[in-house]
Amino acid sequence: MNIIDILVIIQLIIAFPVGIYLFANKRKVTWEGIKDMCDKYRWHIFILIGIYLFKSFVFLFEAPFEKYAINFTPMIHEFEGNRIFWIQHALEHQWMTIFMAVIYIGSFLFIMTFSLALFSYLDKKKVASKLAFLNFVLFPLTIPFYLFVLVYVPSYPKMFYPGAQSIITGMEPLLYNFGPNVNDFFVNYDTFNNCFPSMHIGYPVAILLSLMINVRGFKGYKYFLLAMIGLIALAIVYLGIHWITDIIGGFLIAIIGVIITEKYAERFWRWLNRFDRKLRKRYKWWDSPFQPSNK
Repeated sequence: MNIIDILVIIQLIIAFPVGIYLFANKRKVTWEGIKDMCDKYRWHIFILIGIYLFKSFVFLFEAPFEKYAINFTPMIHEFEGNRIFWIQHALEHQWMTIFMAVIYIGSFLFIMTFSLALFSYLDKKKVASKLAFLNFVLFPLTIPFYLFVLVYVPSYPKMFYPGAQSIITGMEPLLYNFGPNVNDFFVNYDTFNNCFPSMHIGYPVAILLSLMINVRGFKGYKYFLLAMIGLIALAIVYLGIHWITDIIGGFLIAIIGVIITEKYAERFWRWLNRFDRKLRKRYKWWDSPFQPSNK
């Protein structure tokens, strides 16, 4: 777990009661409600934790697999030209950079976790189960791209060498070079070559599509997601992190993930519920580990 993950967790803890209040008709968060959510939706929580651990495991193989990967960056650059440079150049300002950095850092992990937490806390089991399975599906869809498709960020390699030219001439790594500590963090944790597809777009688009299919109402949260998708798309281009092609790839992965979820999620949860019942019969402590004993 790195500092970005810790900041997102703190952000989620602070924003959770605010989000519930705003998007659930001013409902207040209670400790009893949180315990009840953890009891009823423990497998949903386990899935999120498992995804995080699986990501950490897969990323260990990125460097060893680079020799088998194909670099598609020149092809994307030839296709797109310098369009995103003009977006950055037209909007560049210190306060814009700070705002876009906040959007980027606190976006898709927050949306992924809060969306599931929102519908779990409200005990919307069908929706929460679809969202959990959707998250379970999305990351495996991206693994072949991250291991075998190299797409460098458009501001590479200027984050390493301030005087160097980026892939797109004049493109600045605004987030990566925001300060020496920020630069050190990304140099230590980022490979700068797994741009495609952009899951900063993929996750929120997939969640919004799933909610549009499975949820009536919650217009406020749907509009919030739509606004966030627009801001994230602007942020990742403005900061020199992604190509427009990456955004299109994120949309496509989202659509595929939603299609798979609509077809297989119910079957998956039927199997998991049968397994859960066996655990409850065999291990009494598993029946309500988050609730106080009646004895």
